[in-house]
Amino acid sequence: MALQDDQQPIERLSLADAAMRRLRDEIVRGRLAPGEVLTEIALAGRLGVGRGTVRTALFALEADELVVRAPYSNWRVAGLDDQVIWEIYTLREAMEGLAARILAERDEPQAKELLAVAFARLAPAEQGSIDDRVAADLGFHRAIVDATGHRHLIKRYGALSTKMEWLYRWSEMHWPARFPLEADHRALFDGVTSASPDEAERAVRAHIDPSLAADLDGYRAMVAGRGAAPDTATGKNDRQ
Repeated sequence: MALQDDQQPIERLSLADAAMRRLRDEIVRGRLAPGEVLTEIALAGRLGVGRGTVRTALFALEADELVVRAPYSNWRVAGLDDQVIWEIYTLREAMEGLAARILAERDEPQAKELLAVAFARLAPAEQGSIDDRVAADLGFHRAIVDATGHRHLIKRYGALSTKMEWLYRWSEMHWPARFPLEADHRALFDGVTSASPDEAERAVRAHIDPSLAADLDGYRAMVAGRGAAPDTATGKNDRQ
């Protein structure tokens, strides 16, 4: 029997896939903190699955750079420091800058329509939950990349997207300093949809650089408030 328009096919996930998604959500939403030690036994009990399933999930998350292996078969959530923040933003800027240049060179109505739809979601999300803000904000940036149709760029940007969301949510919890969504993205939208390739690429840089500066300032203020810089491998302060 055919599915009705409002019905979606059931997504079949292996236990390892389900465990990986659960752990990824725990990390991205900050319930497992940067640098936190992860043991297969504890995670198996937490998720209600076997250690082999947990290990498979952890290897998948290692590929996404959300967890790292530590000595003696332990795992840790990836560390977060100003170097990591800088790397996420600069890689994002390079990818989105390339996407903006491609879109400006092509000047295709279909791509502009896709971006207009994504941009229109920003204002309603402004007064919504953090989930609404994250989805609208990162969704607009993702639309810039998706609209290019550049498969390799889209794939590699997708791999970065989880870390972008991780940083976004972590900063909202610890040093909230976000800008009004629609107003903050207006110049970027205009630059990508109606400017020259050089101007479109500059619009990406002009948009991302202040967010990078705000997150670096916020992170450093958080560290200063704790009295010591955390070790990126362990997530612990140098002075206890």
